[in-house]
Amino acid sequence: NDGITVPSPVQEQAIPAILDGKHAVLQSGTGTGKTLAYLLPLLQKLQDPAAGRAVVLTPATELAMQIARTAAEYKIEALTVGTATSSASHGRQKARITKSTRLIIGTPGRILELYAARKMKGVQTMVIDEPDPILNSSHGDYLREILSRPEPKVQLIMAAATFGPASKSLVKKRMGEDYVHIEPKDNPLHSSIDHHFITPKGKMGKDVCLARFIEENKCKKAIVFVNQPDTIRHLFRYLNEHNLKTVTLSKDRSKNDRQNAVKDMGMGKARVLVTTDAAARGLDFPDVPWVFHYDLPSSPEAYVHRAGRTGRAGKTGRSVSILTDKTRSKLKMFAKILEIECTPFQRHG
Repeated sequence: NDGITVPSPVQEQAIPAILDGKHAVLQSGTGTGKTLAYLLPLLQKLQDPAAGRAVVLTPATELAMQIARTAAEYKIEALTVGTATSSASHGRQKARITKSTRLIIGTPGRILELYAARKMKGVQTMVIDEPDPILNSSHGDYLREILSRPEPKVQLIMAAATFGPASKSLVKKRMGEDYVHIEPKDNPLHSSIDHHFITPKGKMGKDVCLARFIEENKCKKAIVFVNQPDTIRHLFRYLNEHNLKTVTLSKDRSKNDRQNAVKDMGMGKARVLVTTDAAARGLDFPDVPWVFHYDLPSSPEAYVHRAGRTGRAGKTGRSVSILTDKTRSKLKMFAKILEIECTPFQRHG
């Protein structure tokens, strides 16, 4: 129903290992199909009542909702899926997660509250999608404690494009020798994405430079990354005033606003999505040809996550950084570490 006919390399390797009950580390570029690589075998296992329950932890509400939608699409009817996210009402959520809920998807705060309230009995499989921000947050220690309990034995699956020290240390402690590390060779960062930069001319501001670029290059759909929430508000006003239909994702928007922004972007009602790294981690918009770094990210890893919003599922995309004299050397350093070639953008035709 979504045009998938052959498994992607990460799916091909992950599905048998997870069905086999092995701990698994799925390290693969964004847009390579990691979500289905763990969801499909999970949904198959959960058809057997003896498989107990499974939980998927993810750092952001939007990502949790997206995974839940994907699960709903592929699961058998009898299997109940519940979500537990930080932005939904406590009462409604508790009612939604009962003893018969076999797959629970949510953000760390809510999932760990359910553990503390002893509502998570029988969990035999845990997936941590994007483990770094979770393990480095205030919830990290409690999560490590849960995973260190001798009973029940939990099959642990971790999925991300990049793994930092906290994730690597958890793999070492909890997975021991007997785990499968899946890291397909094909990296969309190199094969599917072109990396460019543009520089505002003279006294032109970055906002003018961005709006002009989107218009001149007829960018039909773009995600713009910024570092500060104030910049989100400014660009929302500025781009909409210039008839570039823009929506935003940020921590201070209501759950409803954020869902509408994601929906408008997915349906092509909006042309530009302005967001910070935290709000967009793991989001999947299947067909976004352009990613803009209005502000350069803080690290090469963050660049990978941003750029990976384009060039997904076999399509090609462009990642464009808006540079000032101050940020030129930083981009050079990222390019060197990530082994990408970053060239000045030239219009074709």
